[in-house]
Amino acid sequence: MNDALSPFLSRLRSSLDDGSLVQLTLGHPSAPASPLRKLLIRPVTIRGEMRLGVVSRFVTRDETKNYPFPEAVALVQARLGSEFLSAHLFTQSEEVQLELGKKHRLRVTQAARAAATLEHDRRRVRWVAPQSRYLQALEVTDSRGKVRERMGDKFRQIERFVDLLASAFHESTLAGLDRPLVMADMGSGKGYLTFAAYDYFERVEKMAAQVTGVESRDDLTRLCNRVAQECGFSGLRFVCSPIADYPLPALDILVALHACNTATDDALYAGVRANAAIILAAPCCHKEARPQVDHAKAAEPLRDLLRHGLFAERHAEMATDALRALLLERAGYRVRVSEFVAAEHTAKNVMLIATRRRTPLPPEAIADFDQRIAQLKTFYGIQHHRLEQLLMDGRQLEGSGASPVPLPEL
Repeated sequence: MNDALSPFLSRLRSSLDDGSLVQLTLGHPSAPASPLRKLLIRPVTIRGEMRLGVVSRFVTRDETKNYPFPEAVALVQARLGSEFLSAHLFTQSEEVQLELGKKHRLRVTQAARAAATLEHDRRRVRWVAPQSRYLQALEVTDSRGKVRERMGDKFRQIERFVDLLASAFHESTLAGLDRPLVMADMGSGKGYLTFAAYDYFERVEKMAAQVTGVESRDDLTRLCNRVAQECGFSGLRFVCSPIADYPLPALDILVALHACNTATDDALYAGVRANAAIILAAPCCHKEARPQVDHAKAAEPLRDLLRHGLFAERHAEMATDALRALLLERAGYRVRVSEFVAAEHTAKNVMLIATRRRTPLPPEAIADFDQRIAQLKTFYGIQHHRLEQLLMDGRQLEGSGASPVPLPEL
């Protein structure tokens, strides 16, 4: 292994010595079932001292720790080959890729990149600025930029949403687009999160964006369009339409938060059809599966759970969202399930975070997802699932995506 690993570690140390490191990613877990999926490493400054921030990305959560350079390099050396079989090093002048398989390979490509952003804990940069005019217009903050007492939970929800959106964005291939980023928020409501997403891309990422909020209530779309105009958000608009009836263009990002019952499935299907690179969904009101979850038809160990209505409802919710995650994975996405907001604020706190894979799934992986989907449906007695039906009818399960259509004029 040293013939590939040693030169890689040498390049890592050199990038630390000359300050050219942008980011390092460790991936391809040696144990496929490991809950730890990757390490994301970048330089940070803490109280004036340089460190490496290491984000451990698990299936359902992220953990962040900061290390002095020597300790971080030792960590990388210890985990490469034992826990992770690939590494991707990005510096200001080159891209270095290490593969530790049957044949250990090291590939070096020349590539010019901007220097890394060194601030510690990017959320402290306030991706959501309380002084923003749109927050005042939507009555989240007052004229001084102070969060209104009754809107504290809403502001925390907005911050958490942008946090998850930013994480998915930096995982995806969307950075460095040579055209405006295109996003749709299906079921945008009063537009709190739609405005926050547009502001994040324009103000923080310095990217032009075309963002559309789709909402069935005309009074809310008129309100949001007025606020967008007052704030000078020229790339943001709201349209009055049911989710299922709105013709989506080719998309980069689709958001569907708290769309009721199978409206979430309509939105997810629309995102797959539109080739969205990122899909964020917080499901709500899981009514479709609940009547199908029958304790009398369940396996013996499960009957005592499902005969209680409250337990049956919770199991129906989990089964519905687990099927949605599996179906999105089968359609060509990587899916994480995260807590959207704290459970004490709302029970509707699950977020599905899907990012499109760079390469299609092999046939054996598709067959495995088919089997797992069928087993889960059989276990709970679920006969029909809206998203599955839409994907099958639309022939989108193979993950090949739909043909792009022209981007909208805003």
